[in-house]
Amino acid sequence: MRRCLVVANRTLLSAELQEELRQRIESGPSSFYVLVPNTSAADYQIPADSGALPPSLAWWATDYRGPATDEEASAQARERLGEKLADLAAHGAAAEGDLGSSRPLEAMEKVLTDRQFDEIIVATLPQPLSRWLGTDLPHQAERRFKLPVTTVIVKR
Repeated sequence: MRRCLVVANRTLLSAELQEELRQRIESGPSSFYVLVPNTSAADYQIPADSGALPPSLAWWATDYRGPATDEEASAQARERLGEKLADLAAHGAAAEGDLGSSRPLEAMEKVLTDRQFDEIIVATLPQPLSRWLGTDLPHQAERRFKLPVTTVIVKR
C-alpha cells in the first residue's frame, strides 16, 4: 500500500489536488494522512490594492474572504479537513489527518516522527500568493525528510 502525506490548507478541496489523489487511488492501494497547517487569520489576508496580485490572480482578492479571527481560521481548516477525509473514504481510500503547527515543516516533522510515508504531496496557491512556494517548502521538505515531494499548484 502506498502511503502519502498530504499537506494543504486553503487548497485542500481544490480540483487539482482532487485529481492528484484520484490518480494515486486508481494506481493501486493507497492510504493518506492529511495534514493541515493551522494558519492564523492574519496570514490569509492579501489586500486587493497591495499591487501583489497580477491581473491573472485578481479573482483571489475579489472571490475569497479570509477568516476574521484565528478561531475562525481553525474552524475553517477543520471543516476542510473533515470534507477531504470524507471524500477520500467515499473513494475507498484509507485516510486520517489532523491540524498541525502553522509552520508546515514543523508540522510535517511531528507527523513523520510517528508515521512512515512513501511520498509527500504539497498543495499550494500559485505565486505570488503562496508563502509556501516563496519559502521553497517543497524542496525543503524533500531535502529534510528524504522523500519525494509532489507539488500541486492550484490555478483557482
